[in-house]
Amino acid sequence: MNRSSNFRRKLIYIVVLLAMLLPLYKLGQPSSGDSGGELSKLRHKYNISESDLGEISPASETMKLATLGLRGVAATLLWNRAHEYKVLHEWDRLKATLNNIALLQPHFEKVWEHQAHNLAYNVSTEFDDYRQRYEMVREGTEFLSRGVRQNREAPRLVWYTGWFYGSKMGTADEKRQFRRLFSEDDVLHESLIEQDIAVDSPEARGPLGKPDNWLVGRLWLNYGYELVDSGVAINRQTPLNFYETGPKWRIKHAESIEKEGILDDRAENAWQMASEDWARFGNRSIPTTSPFTIKLDGMDDLYQRREEKLEEFGKLTGDVFDQFMEERIATYPPKRQAILRKKAADQSQSERELVKNFFTGLNNGLESIARNSDPSVRLRAVQLIGELNDLDERFRKTDGYRTQINYAYWKALANAEQETRTVRARKLIYDAELANEEAELDKAIELYEEAFGVWQEIFDDYPILTIDDSAEDLYRSIRRYMTLIDSEDIPDDFPLKTFVEMMGYEGSVDPTRYAQIRLDAEEDLRKRKMELEAEELRRERELEEAAEKEQDQPEAEPAEESEEGSAEMPSEDSEETGPELSEVTEEN
Repeated sequence: MNRSSNFRRKLIYIVVLLAMLLPLYKLGQPSSGDSGGELSKLRHKYNISESDLGEISPASETMKLATLGLRGVAATLLWNRAHEYKVLHEWDRLKATLNNIALLQPHFEKVWEHQAHNLAYNVSTEFDDYRQRYEMVREGTEFLSRGVRQNREAPRLVWYTGWFYGSKMGTADEKRQFRRLFSEDDVLHESLIEQDIAVDSPEARGPLGKPDNWLVGRLWLNYGYELVDSGVAINRQTPLNFYETGPKWRIKHAESIEKEGILDDRAENAWQMASEDWARFGNRSIPTTSPFTIKLDGMDDLYQRREEKLEEFGKLTGDVFDQFMEERIATYPPKRQAILRKKAADQSQSERELVKNFFTGLNNGLESIARNSDPSVRLRAVQLIGELNDLDERFRKTDGYRTQINYAYWKALANAEQETRTVRARKLIYDAELANEEAELDKAIELYEEAFGVWQEIFDDYPILTIDDSAEDLYRSIRRYMTLIDSEDIPDDFPLKTFVEMMGYEGSVDPTRYAQIRLDAEEDLRKRKMELEAEELRRERELEEAAEKEQDQPEAEPAEESEEGSAEMPSEDSEETGPELSEVTEEN
């Protein structure tokens, strides 16, 4: 009885297993053209098959099968072992372990990001020779490149690769050596060309005709932008940060070649291209956390649209609106009142910043005016309030995003640096520093003074550049100049007196405050000149009046003058003979 029941149960189990194999076979059939198993069709539908995700790696598939479902456990053990090898400085074993981790988890993006960073930033610092450090940085970038090949639709990995080529090679302590080694690394260049990164194109070559790390990083970033524009979503990164890096690498390239002594038309050209890239970035539609996109360079358009809406609202509501606006404007100081009465197109960026708070809460007051307006225009007035509220939200979002990346600063920097005078100012400082090092003191002083005059003009036109890194270098150059002329006090006529005082007292310069101080100084100077001119005119009038009075007095006749002169002045004979005659008279 027991034997027969056990036998029946075994038969039932076998039948059930066989029955389960049939749907599994049906579901798991491999793809063959349009046909295939259901799982295969789903993988193709959602683009998650190995061929869709990236390169197919037989070694990776073999390792995953060999773990018998314990891939997570194996990966954890390998991560721990990689850390141990790093601590023990066993670099070859570390790289082999990282390779195994990548084979086990080829589509886990953090594997590629973390371990590439580990190689390029952490392991590289363990070497003394900068050439060995460069090799380890290169290992990190190549590890990331493998990750990109394994994950074709991973914009974050592409961005990270571009970041490594730019930031790590261009901002490290050994950046000069790294940039030179990269420009001469033909093996790496060939590898990049195989990955469709055109390092042999003008877009990647620096002023010396060799690939530049910043420009190659930019090509990687552009590849990521094309990927996103084709419909791939950005994951684990904000669109703002994702899109700003490529244009900024152009700027960093221009800064780098200037620091390396290239201060001629090649630098101007680099800055012009950087400005064009930044302008394209400013006109790109950036997704936000709100249900609309923004353009960072679209503030002028927003100001214009708001002004048009307010004008239309004013026409609908008449004198009530005008009175409300005048009362609100009257609460501000006279200077800001003058700014508020200007058209939006006539206001400068600094003026807009001064009166930005004017529009805070403005719509609340306008809303009550709209509700109490004439019934024939009330509906349109209320609609305008809604449109103004939407514009205000776009203002806040655009202004917030611009502030996050300091958009106005980078735009002003790119615009200012492409000017011939800016390149000339940097060349003068560069030459002055060289002359100072070579103990040519008179020449250094002359070059410094010429450069400071040019920098004053630049700061007056672009006050925001006073927060640039080069402004700190300029301040140090000024201190060296003060040492050369053996003076601790800034002369009153020193061109950068305001800049030096603000840097000395506060350690940094507030661009808005600097601009205001310079404007106030110019206003005081203008008033002083007017006072001096008025004083000069007053003196001239006094002199003219005195001259006219002298001309109006009657002149004495010549005869009378001669008689008076003869009466008053004795003749020579009388003076000489007078005493002698008196003596003769006494004798007689």
